Amino acid sequence: MVQTFNIPWAAWYGDKDIQLEFPDTWDVNVFEMEDTSELSQADIKKALDNPIGTPTILELTKGKKNAVIAVEDISRPTQVETVLELVLNQLNVAGITDDNITLIFAVGAHRPMNRLDLIKKIGAKNADRINVENHHPYENLVYIGESSNQTPVFLNKSYYNAEIKISISSVVPHPLAGFGGGAKVVLPGLCGIQTLEANHKAGVRGIGIGLGIVTELRKDIEETCKLAGLDFSINIIPTMNRKIGGIFAGDFIKAHRAAMEFAKRVYSTNLQPNLRLDIGFFNLYPEDTELSQALKGLNFILKLNTIIKREGAVIIMTAASEGRGFHSLLGETGAKLYKNWGEGVIFKAVLKNKRFGIFSQNISKSDVFHYYPKTTIFKTDFQELVRELESIYGNSPKVGIFPSSNQLPKES
Repeated sequence: MVQTFNIPWAAWYGDKDIQLEFPDTWDVNVFEMEDTSELSQADIKKALDNPIGTPTILELTKGKKNAVIAVEDISRPTQVETVLELVLNQLNVAGITDDNITLIFAVGAHRPMNRLDLIKKIGAKNADRINVENHHPYENLVYIGESSNQTPVFLNKSYYNAEIKISISSVVPHPLAGFGGGAKVVLPGLCGIQTLEANHKAGVRGIGIGLGIVTELRKDIEETCKLAGLDFSINIIPTMNRKIGGIFAGDFIKAHRAAMEFAKRVYSTNLQPNLRLDIGFFNLYPEDTELSQALKGLNFILKLNTIIKREGAVIIMTAASEGRGFHSLLGETGAKLYKNWGEGVIFKAVLKNKRFGIFSQNISKSDVFHYYPKTTIFKTDFQELVRELESIYGNSPKVGIFPSSNQLPKES
C-alpha cells in the first residue's frame, strides 16, 4: 500500500502537479503556507493609483519624454502582463508614447530572455507594443560612483539615461538580500559584473546576510539604487499558484517594506510544536526553472534549522525545466565568485551533520556535482530515492513536505 501527495511542479513549463508516492508506514505530513487570494485588475489599478511615498505615475511623468521599465526575468514567479499593460496605459495618458518606452529585463548575471520567455512573462501584446531589451552585465554600462561599502556602481546606460524609471518585481524570500524585489531590480538586475561581485562577495561568505529581514547586503543594494535612481517601484507578492496576491507601489524602500510585511503573512507556515523530522522534502516551486536556483530550497531551514533532526535528511525537489541553468557570477566554471556550494559557509551552517539530496528529472550527476558535493544523494526516480532513504531511516520515518520555496516558518 502507498500514500500519494500532489505538489506543484514546473513553473512556466506546464505548472502541473507531480504525484509523490510513499510507503503507508511512513508518517508523512504536508505543510502548506498561509497563502492569499488573487487580486482583481481593479485591485491592482487601485494600488498603482495610491502609491506609498511617491506621487502617482501620471504625476511623476508630467513633462517627461521617455521612460524605462525594468522587469525581473523568468527565474522569478510572477506573470506581469496585467500590471505592465496598466503602467503602459498610464504612461501614454501622461504623454509618453509607446515608441519612447523601453522595457529592460533586469537579468543581472542570469541568462538573457528569449521571445518565448517574453510572451510568458509580459504577454505577446506587450512584447510587440514596446521596445524590449536584455540587460548585459559586461556591456552598455556607465560608471556612476560607489556606495559607502565601496561597491563600484556600473549601471545599464539605457536605464541611467531614461527620464522616468519604473520597476516591476516579485517579493520572494532571498537568502542574501532578505527578500527579492524593490531595489534588487537595480542591483544586481541592471548592474555590471564588477558591481555584482563587490556586492555579493561578503554575502557568499555568510557575512551580512539573512532571510526575511533587511540585511546589510540589501542596505548596500538600496544605497546603490538611490545612486542609480528609481522613480516608481512595483512590488508583487505571488500566491501559491503564481497569481498576484498583493501589490505595493511607490517609493523603492517604503513600498518594499510594506510588501515584505504582507509577504511574511502570505508565506507563513504553521508547524506542530517542537516538530522534529527525520526527512524534509523542500520543493523549489515556483523558482524551479533551473538547478542554479536550487540553493533556495534551504530557505526554510535557514530560518528554522532545528526542524530536521541532527542526522536527518534535507531533500530538495526541483523540476529544473531548463536543466543546470546559468549564472555568470556564481554558477559558471571560471566565474568571479564560482565555487561548489558545498564548500560555502551557508551550506555547511544549515546542514551541519544532516544528509542532503536532490530529486529532479531534468538534470544529470554532472549538473548536481557542479554545484553540490559528491556526498549529495541524487535521484531522477522518486521511488529509488524513497528506497535509499528507507534503507537509512527505516520503514516509519517522520517526514514533512514543503510545497513552495517561498514558505517561511510562522513567526511567534
